[in-house]
Amino acid sequence: MTLKQDFLKEQNFSINNSELISIEDFISGVTKERLLLDELQNIANNYIELERRKRNFARLILKNIDLLDFSNFIENPNYLIKEKFLKKSVFPANLKGLNVVCVDGSSVVKKFMDVDFSFLKAIAVKYYFRKSHDATIRFFPDLGGYNNYSIKGNYKNKEEQAVEASTSIEMTYMEINLLNRLIENQSDIDFVIIDGSIMNSPLNAYLSQDLDLISKYHRLVKEYMRLYEKCKEKNILLIGSIKDTRNSILTNLLRDSIMLLKPNYSYLKEFLDINYRQIMEYFSDLDLFNRILNKSERSCVFKCERQSSNNSERNNFYNSDLLNELNLSFYAFYLKTAKYDTPCRIEFFIDKESKNKDISEKADVISALLLPISSLNEYYGLPIPQIEAHKRAVFNQEELSLLFNNLTRILLKNGIVLTLKRRNRRPF
Repeated sequence: MTLKQDFLKEQNFSINNSELISIEDFISGVTKERLLLDELQNIANNYIELERRKRNFARLILKNIDLLDFSNFIENPNYLIKEKFLKKSVFPANLKGLNVVCVDGSSVVKKFMDVDFSFLKAIAVKYYFRKSHDATIRFFPDLGGYNNYSIKGNYKNKEEQAVEASTSIEMTYMEINLLNRLIENQSDIDFVIIDGSIMNSPLNAYLSQDLDLISKYHRLVKEYMRLYEKCKEKNILLIGSIKDTRNSILTNLLRDSIMLLKPNYSYLKEFLDINYRQIMEYFSDLDLFNRILNKSERSCVFKCERQSSNNSERNNFYNSDLLNELNLSFYAFYLKTAKYDTPCRIEFFIDKESKNKDISEKADVISALLLPISSLNEYYGLPIPQIEAHKRAVFNQEELSLLFNNLTRILLKNGIVLTLKRRNRRPF
């Protein structure tokens, strides 16, 4: 059933059936004329109607924000939202005297017929704040903040998916290892921002059959554990800042929470009238909370519980014995730091036995620390150290060409010519 048909069913719109796209059209395609004159308009109309309904739903959430009270559920260990409210205001802290570290990395894979080369780079940046908007900046491992490279060759015959997964693991390991070495050698770090999640995803079922990948993955898991242990030992606040995600965990939790609140003819009736369960299927967390949150507001905190898929349980990062030994639980919330930017997903860990009050207070502290360094541009609300680390870590074309050209020159001297994949050497 298409989105338009869903709308027809609920809203009783009177649209001629000839305007709907048939299964045959979807499979076989249409002419360019029909696409321009008909199908594009249908697609646009679907999205316009969906956007109208999303706006109405967001207004309904804000209208009933006080009635969306989860007090009766948050003490239940199976209920993953850990605060009674959906959103709250937060206030910036004074960062004077604090040291903030951020790490980021990038990778580029050059693929050929019988070999793949991965170019990796990771940089850490450290901000010492003399004032909230005045900082001394240092880079690691080199003063310029550029020279920390690695190159990997994949000489085994592997599927592209396995090569990409291997490169991703190696890249992440390079970042976390750099962060661990920095923490070991610096005694004055107050909090650390990772560009992305502070949790590593488990291998999927297909890739978990690759013994090389499993070995690299387990090495990465141990490096993460080392990071958590060092942050606990040195009382360093570890934060994951995720700029873009299609995750809908909190949206689904909210949908289930509305069900638990039992809307009826006199209580939250409007949610029943608009069929809230269906419309919420079209939201990601970022989409929904971008409409709900104002600048300097955060969402409720929720527990991160990701399950492994199919046969990959033995590689599941979150259920590993090592993680249980550290006695940690992971939580997340959404923080809107800039008026015209979407919220960031913020992750952190805390001891498993922590009370909801402790979890909430830690989220407030993190929000207060992030706000003053994330709200300098109304259109881009990432923390400044995270932006700087990304700028230093990303490969530019000149340095990539320098590294790759030198590699090919060495190979040519030994009579080896790299053969491009056929799709990259078409004569037309």
